Amino acid sequence: MKILHISDLHFPKKLSLFSLRGKAIVGYLSYRLRRKSKHPLVLISAMVEAISKLEYDALVISGDLTNVSHPGEFENAKEILKPLLTDKTFLIPGNHDRYQKRAIGPNPLFEKTFSEWMGTSLDPNLYIRSKKIAGKVFIGWDSNFAIPRITANGYVAPEVITKTVQSIEEPYILVCHHPLWNPKSEIESRGHRMLNRAEVIDKLKANPPQLYLHGHTHTNWVKLPGVRAPFPIVNSASSTRLSDRSHECGFHIIEVGKPIQYRRFIYSEDQFIETNPIFYEESEGVI
Repeated sequence: MKILHISDLHFPKKLSLFSLRGKAIVGYLSYRLRRKSKHPLVLISAMVEAISKLEYDALVISGDLTNVSHPGEFENAKEILKPLLTDKTFLIPGNHDRYQKRAIGPNPLFEKTFSEWMGTSLDPNLYIRSKKIAGKVFIGWDSNFAIPRITANGYVAPEVITKTVQSIEEPYILVCHHPLWNPKSEIESRGHRMLNRAEVIDKLKANPPQLYLHGHTHTNWVKLPGVRAPFPIVNSASSTRLSDRSHECGFHIIEVGKPIQYRRFIYSEDQFIETNPIFYEESEGVI
């Protein structure tokens, strides 16, 4: 099976400041002044075009389709992704898709817009989504929560982990927005990391996934199986960002077999081209 993994798309959308509330005003101004130029429209168009021409069995999007979870941003993201949204697509929200409390309930904007491609719920009280694509089970978690402060922490409740490892009886791919591991050169701040990722990894050992796919940190890597986390951890963020000295951006195609094979694509000279994946041993980073 070939899995094409993209993440942290942060599609640009011009918004009126009068339509924003609370921290969304600060977040949107930060995006317009600091990050908008890093996600040019020409790169976004090139990504959609490149993916449309590639062969894959499943397309996984691991969150952050928007910037401040404004209703207009969700419709904009859906329109841009329209050529890629098929029965082969599976997606989950990122922290920017949960940026405001009004994006979560009682009618969550992410679910309202993308429910057709989110799979089915395994528990009415927990966010555990499941979708089978080409015979492979994909499990999605929501590690995000909207809080008033300008932070980007993640958290996965213990009951979500327990329910997952106890109820899945076949090999599965786990998709979640926040990393479980970072290279030593990419250690996250206290306000950016998943708060209980050591607990997540320890509980997953009872029934580990074949792959853990995530985003959040805007540079690509593949962490190979190790002693603490006996499964690969793959970061395809940001797939729509220009690379620079601090960010190796792009996306992956992962062929699940024995062994698992990885291909990486980056934006260069107005198109996406294939290049070498970035591999790390578990000892080269931190949980």
